[in-house]
Amino acid sequence: MSKEANIFVLIDALGWEWIKNTSFLREVAPYRARLESVLGYSTAAIPSILTGQYPQEHGRVALFRRAIGKSPFRPVEWICKLPPSLVENSYTRYAVKEFTRRINHFGGWFHLLGVPLRLLPMLDVSEKLNIYEPRGIPEVPSIFDLLKDRNVDYGVYTYHDGPNDELIARIGRDLRISEKSFFLLYLDGLDGFLHQHADKAGAVAERLKFYSDALTSVYEVAERNYGTVRMHVFGDHGMAPTNAVIDVHTRLARLNLKVPDDYFCLLDSTMARFTFFNDKARERIMSQVFSPADGGHWLEDQELRSLRSWFDDRRYGDAIYLMPEGTIIVGNSPGEIVSRGMHGFHPTAPHSASAYVSSEEPGNQLGHITQVFSLMAACI
Repeated sequence: MSKEANIFVLIDALGWEWIKNTSFLREVAPYRARLESVLGYSTAAIPSILTGQYPQEHGRVALFRRAIGKSPFRPVEWICKLPPSLVENSYTRYAVKEFTRRINHFGGWFHLLGVPLRLLPMLDVSEKLNIYEPRGIPEVPSIFDLLKDRNVDYGVYTYHDGPNDELIARIGRDLRISEKSFFLLYLDGLDGFLHQHADKAGAVAERLKFYSDALTSVYEVAERNYGTVRMHVFGDHGMAPTNAVIDVHTRLARLNLKVPDDYFCLLDSTMARFTFFNDKARERIMSQVFSPADGGHWLEDQELRSLRSWFDDRRYGDAIYLMPEGTIIVGNSPGEIVSRGMHGFHPTAPHSASAYVSSEEPGNQLGHITQVFSLMAACI
């Protein structure tokens, strides 16, 4: 039993504020640290973990960006131009997504929730490939490129392969066989749970206990089959409880501007991202839609550069308004359910921080999610 097992577990939305005063994985992973995340959502944060780079380098902040050149949705433009009363429904959205995925050979993850179909022909998808495979992030090398180049026998377990309980069972089986030395397990269930229950501390504690118990069992299986076991568990971002909502869509409707003649916008959960086609639209939107009482701010170019989320082509918007922690945007679609928890706020906001726990001392170099890449690379 001389072989090593290096186990890396990415739990989506495992936030520092949620686990810092708990016994989460204390028995097998007593070392812990707070990790600052990046601007954006999991689309930005997970590639930052897998590559050690910021959004500015790997190119991702949110699911959708302005199309530079031909949009992958151009073949369905005729559908998108039909009256919203005919096409704005779950069936059409599913058909459009699947058709676009197949004709473009997309292997990555995206959804169309909250994006008006009429905007799709002007948009592009950030994650076209499966980022958990070699060359899945073509802009920069990822940990999977290193694993392939160095001929490492590794296991990767993500939503592409099944739900969380199946992935936990699968890594357990592979650890019993003890052929592989490097494991990366991605669990997305906590993220969905917190979106619905971040206002219920007791329920969150129970869910964290489930993951703590499950991963303790994974560690124990590895200990029985390997001479050396290292387990590192971390998140990509945290999750803030919702305390206020703003209907930006209704505010925009009062300005007497036309979409897409004057502008278009993508109303993400925490960011309103605008593309302007004339000065009138820019002036009205930037001066009249938001007020100091909203508590957020426009992300200036200098701030975007400091966050390493700056793009010369402004693919994520000519202007971006970022909500304060706990305030989310609603009004994107009829019957919208307000999330009880949300992420995607400023990286320095308390609940934006990710958590890291480990079976071994990580040292003083660990304070940002991009630094997890170096830990993984050192185990190859």
